[in-house]
Formats: sequence, structure tokens, C-alpha cells
Amino acid sequence: MLKIISRSVVLMAAFGLSGVAVADHYSEVWTCTLEDDKTVEDVQAVNTIWLAYVHANISEEITSSVVTAVVGNLEDFVFVDTYPDLETWAATKSRLDSDEADEIDELFEDVSECSKNRLYKSETSK
Repeated sequence: MLKIISRSVVLMAAFGLSGVAVADHYSEVWTCTLEDDKTVEDVQAVNTIWLAYVHANISEEITSSVVTAVVGNLEDFVFVDTYPDLETWAATKSRLDSDEADEIDELFEDVSECSKNRLYKSETSK
């Protein structure tokens, strides 16, 4: 009987955690071009600063990637910033509109020009 109860507890915990793993999330995708004489490594360095800022001030659940082409125009790239929910995305937008975050914006402007962005909702298929 004890084996059945312990197995049931383990299975319920596994199902509970799998629900967290397949939760919806939101991704903001920025389409950008490198500034003259700047490299993707320059962009990565600034993005690391941005990510440290949002982790310290908003949420550790935010992720960010710099996505580059392997073939084609190597000057274009995208940022993909992923948020666990719309509240976290909105809190990030609000915090980044502050004077405190202006320095980070200036760093991004020095290395890249981002012409458009989109916010996507990802729903895991079942």
C-alpha cells in the first residue's frame, strides 16, 4: 500500500510540473540591423547588460536571445525576449520607460537599429 501511495505522489508531482513546463508564454521579437563597425558580439554584450537589469528589477523568468542568420544577410538579426505572462511583459515595458533604463537604450542604439517588433503568444499543442 505504501508503494502505491508513494508512486501516486510522484506521478501527481510529475503531472503538476509538466503543467508548468507547457504553460503559455509571450515572446517579443525585435527585427534589427547592426550599426556600422559593430559586431554581433557587441550586441550580445549589451543584451547581457539588459538581461541582468530585468532579472534584478523585474523577473528571473525573462529570457532573451540574439538570433542571427547562418546563411544570407549577416548584418540583420532578431532579439527574442520571452516572458512568462503579460503582466511581466507590461512591468518590463513600464520599467524600461524610466530614466533609470535610458543608459541601456543608448547602449542598444550604439550597436543596432531595430525597425520593428511584434509580441507573440505561444500556446503549446497537446
